[in-house]
Amino acid sequence: MTSAIYVPPQEARSELNDLRHGHIVIIAARWLFVSAALLFVLYRPQSVADVTEGVLAVLAIAAVNFYLHTRPLTNRPVERSWAYGASVADLIAISALILIQGTVTGNTRVFYYPAILAYALVFPPAVTMAMTAGVLGFVFVAGVGNNLDVRVLVAQLLSLGVTALIGWRYRKVEARRRARRAEFAREPFASESGRIEEQEDLFYGQIVCILARWALIGGALFLCLYQATDVARLERSLIPLMAIIAANFFLQARYMMGLPANKLLLQCAGAIDLIAITAIVAAGNPEFFVFYYPVVAAFALVFVRRFTLMFTGMLALGYAAVFVLVPPGLHFNGDELTLAIRLVTLVGTGLLATMYWRIQRARAREE
Repeated sequence: MTSAIYVPPQEARSELNDLRHGHIVIIAARWLFVSAALLFVLYRPQSVADVTEGVLAVLAIAAVNFYLHTRPLTNRPVERSWAYGASVADLIAISALILIQGTVTGNTRVFYYPAILAYALVFPPAVTMAMTAGVLGFVFVAGVGNNLDVRVLVAQLLSLGVTALIGWRYRKVEARRRARRAEFAREPFASESGRIEEQEDLFYGQIVCILARWALIGGALFLCLYQATDVARLERSLIPLMAIIAANFFLQARYMMGLPANKLLLQCAGAIDLIAITAIVAAGNPEFFVFYYPVVAAFALVFVRRFTLMFTGMLALGYAAVFVLVPPGLHFNGDELTLAIRLVTLVGTGLLATMYWRIQRARAREE
């Protein structure tokens, strides 16, 4: 009599492997949240009670994250229920901070972006969809309840949704790369391995840059049409936007035909994205900065680390300059905390994406 050994289906094994390799990115995103939340709680507190409650809540999250962090460090897998539950708790904690502030335009809503990117890269699509739907539903209800400006609400919903879409799409891209790699028996020589990997990054991954740009285009188009007061102003706004739309159609068509753009063209397109967002922010739409998050995430998932660091550094310096120099400017009435948290989460989002990129490259060499 022989005992049967249960072998999980291929899809289930793939999900477990994705969680095993990628969960450290979610843990890193949670440490980012813990650090920034402590800064938020301890900087100019209103009362002792606020400090006590905030510190205790942050320490509780830190304790859970420490437990989850010890699992990969000791070569023990993280249970899916713990991973899913902890990420849901992160979103609930961020939402609670927003409710405490009383507005979805406060400092704490930017914590959503690194959290959403991290779980979208690692969790199965159904889980990502359910969690993202909960976030979007909360932001919509809270925004409508606070009579939030329609332009701000649309920008938030669109940027949050596309951040999740980028994570899901890149996870699918990596699965496709692994499947294609398994079809070939010959391993590349060491001298050509790095070059081939970089070419594959550009070939497979640039779709996430295209998706981020479509979100930027959608937000900018809505802004132009919503703010239109006369034909001349509308024309001045739409002409450069139409050029970006045409360029992205060109990049999308080349990708669909299997003729994706080269590295230089993608880098120039990424720089144009940053310039476009910065120009819109400087033109009197400060809440449009949220589109930096999907753009930097997409760029970091495609390019090697040194390019990501340069791109993220340019973004941070450019946004800080606009925040300080463009009216109303920096008055040190609490707005310095706003700038600090936005810069930390922007840079953190880029670093989380490049961290996942490095994990996937290491995973490819192992498999």
